[in-house]
Amino acid sequence: MDVDFNVANVRRLSLAVGSYLKDKGELGSILVGYDTRRNSEAFASNVADVLGGLGFKVFMTSRPTPTPVIAFSVVDRKASAAVQITASHNPPVYNGFKFIPSYGGPAFPEITVEIEKRLPEHDVDVRGQPPVVFDPKERYFEFLESKVDLSVARDMRIVVDPLYGAGFGYLAELLKRRGARVTEIHGSPDPDFGGLSPEPNEANTKQLAEFVVKSGADMGVANDGDADRFSAVDDKGNFYPSNKLVLIIADYLFGVKNIRGRVARSVSTTSALDRLCSAYGVQVVETPVGFKYIAKELMSGAVLGAEESGGLGFGWSVPEKDGIMSGALLCEAIGRMGGSLREVWRRIADKYGFNQYLQFNLPLREEVRRKIDELRASPPDVFAGMQVTRKITIDGLKLQFASGSWILLRPSGTEPLIRVYIEAVDQSELNSLKEAADSLLKS
Repeated sequence: MDVDFNVANVRRLSLAVGSYLKDKGELGSILVGYDTRRNSEAFASNVADVLGGLGFKVFMTSRPTPTPVIAFSVVDRKASAAVQITASHNPPVYNGFKFIPSYGGPAFPEITVEIEKRLPEHDVDVRGQPPVVFDPKERYFEFLESKVDLSVARDMRIVVDPLYGAGFGYLAELLKRRGARVTEIHGSPDPDFGGLSPEPNEANTKQLAEFVVKSGADMGVANDGDADRFSAVDDKGNFYPSNKLVLIIADYLFGVKNIRGRVARSVSTTSALDRLCSAYGVQVVETPVGFKYIAKELMSGAVLGAEESGGLGFGWSVPEKDGIMSGALLCEAIGRMGGSLREVWRRIADKYGFNQYLQFNLPLREEVRRKIDELRASPPDVFAGMQVTRKITIDGLKLQFASGSWILLRPSGTEPLIRVYIEAVDQSELNSLKEAADSLLKS
């Protein structure tokens, strides 16, 4: 913010969005939302100003609002599109401009290319009438409660941590309405996110884990800055990333609710999901990293979409990841499957297995990018002394080995980093793969 992400550029991009929609003949209403970051509301007001000046009827949220709620509202209100000002789980110094088309999911590359073509070179001096203010919270609550049975969470002791983000007052209030004993921590908007990044990883949920243990709660659920991601902790303070939680939710959907339909997962997501789906006769589709690829699968019939970075989406909802619905569904699953989160996880891990998992980043130098490109063009047959049994190049380079271990090397789509993902059957193989990756990418 205040460098590339500033008022002038936000207004330029708003004009490009309006021009794109007009050229497409999409002349209906546009929704504008924002998260809890510094100046997000002011940026959103500038979006509304430009779009209103172009003749659109603009509705702007009355408070910071989660991205999945804005996505739902686009479809619910039959709007032409929405703009959400958010940088999601990224550090406080960032902000972002998210365009949501009428289908209520991520904009596909063919859409963003068309918007970029219409980006004006100069500042935009277009003024419109003030937007109509609205709050989509109750309509979203009605929809979620039609899909998730929170009555089974009655009397559960749950701690909810929105990490000072836009999810404050959402999952906690939903659970309270159904009789759960809920405490919300970090539930007031803070543009500095309490000195943390609003990413619900293990480091940023330590206070949640401590609170759950000290208060004697059954479990805790965390959301990121715009509540499209989630994670959890159990009664002992153990951390559960979405790579584990998706197994609990999938087992619940297929084994208890008897739902069927294919699953879409990103190339970086745990292969334990494949084993679970195989046991239920469910097809798995592997996609590049980025929820826009999973969204296409959800729009064409997939019942569940998962990415390892914390996002799950569902075929009965809009094609966007939703950390609030995911957290609610996790509570339903634990309430119905018998036992605590820790006990349910142990049963699933014993049944389907869960390997060692590691993700780390290295600086992306030009010579490293060239090396990755060369490897994709001609993948090795042996890596870290292990025979490669499958080579996947849909996003970076993924190498699978006979033991079930795998490694993925891919340039980040948002930062100058090489992201490395490793899933290994034991610590020894994980160490070997990490050492080989370090040697390859640091040399």
